[in-house]
Amino acid sequence: MIVLYFDFRMDDPSKSTMRKLKRHGLAEEVPINSYRRVVNLNPYAARFLLPSDRKNISSRGIMVFETSWRKSEELRQTVSGFSVKLPTLLPVNPVNYGKPGYLSSVEAAASALYITGFIDEANLLLSKFGWAQTFIHTNLQPLTDYSSCKTQEEMQKAINDYF
Repeated sequence: MIVLYFDFRMDDPSKSTMRKLKRHGLAEEVPINSYRRVVNLNPYAARFLLPSDRKNISSRGIMVFETSWRKSEELRQTVSGFSVKLPTLLPVNPVNYGKPGYLSSVEAAASALYITGFIDEANLLLSKFGWAQTFIHTNLQPLTDYSSCKTQEEMQKAINDYF
């Protein structure tokens, strides 16, 4: 599965996880208007990603917005379409290590894939980053629980159990 992304070009290009995935053939950069046709990961979305979104991800794809957390507010105004937010997880990336919810783009994409049952694909994305090898292990229990939620209410309860 190829992950789609739009790059706002706000971060150091050498630290862009999506650009690295692109070099490995695991991500494709697309124009901003492509978000209307895919499942968008957006921290400002009204609803959580659920395992039942697997069919949509499988048929439409998943879109990650490569941007700086310091400037992510732009997503609130920019992105509509089928947007979902991820449940809270602990990042292991060097910039936001241990800050709940502040995932790198690759951590976000891998989380979405894991929660929707694309576990091998999630591990493949993470395998391209030495620091990311512990992401699944660090978040295994929440990811497992999030992967069994059927409703928004169940997801919120599972998040509250951990954070």
